[in-house]
Amino acid sequence: LADETATDRMNYETLPKGRLEAFSDGVLAIVVTILVLELEVPEAHSNSSLLTELFHSWRNYAGYLISFVFVGGFWVAHSNATRLFSKGDPVLFRLNLVFLFFVSLLPFTTAMMTDYLGQAGEQAAVAIYGLNLFLGSVMLTFFINYPARRRHLVDEQIADEELEANVRQRRILLVFQGIAVLIALLLPNLAIGLYLLAALLFLLEPLLIARTYRSGPDDSTGP
Repeated sequence: LADETATDRMNYETLPKGRLEAFSDGVLAIVVTILVLELEVPEAHSNSSLLTELFHSWRNYAGYLISFVFVGGFWVAHSNATRLFSKGDPVLFRLNLVFLFFVSLLPFTTAMMTDYLGQAGEQAAVAIYGLNLFLGSVMLTFFINYPARRRHLVDEQIADEELEANVRQRRILLVFQGIAVLIALLLPNLAIGLYLLAALLFLLEPLLIARTYRSGPDDSTGP
């Protein structure tokens, strides 16, 4: 009877990961769509060229580029993580919701940062934007780390080493990203460059993990 009760409880607490993946993909796609809709076509002026007007709007394009690459990196890392899970549970679903909450704020914080660049309040705007990115990255790390400590949620064919590599690599990148947020309070333009670099690292990180895992420590063909 006790075994049956434990089994029923586990079945109750187990949720299909397909719903989690579908909802997450939809939110991320909507965020990217809103970001690009925030870009405005420059107004035509007889005394200036289109390229000149585009250059004057570089802040908007830089903000879009950083946010798009970050969202793309979130999507790649999230997809790579859910590949390792066979199912979810209520805690995992809630961690995912908090992660998506911070992602959904990106259109707002991106617009705020681009509007305040070069004006009073620039440091605060760039720092708030970076904090938004950082908290999203932290929640994604929690989301990835949680099933690694709940082995019953993980696909039986996935090795422990691959789970640990997912978490270990992200910790290093989070430290780098946190430093960038602090730098924004003093050197906002430098912080923007660091945000872009962090975005590229997050985008490439799952690919590097997969390559390292496939190669293995004893693979003589690797670099």
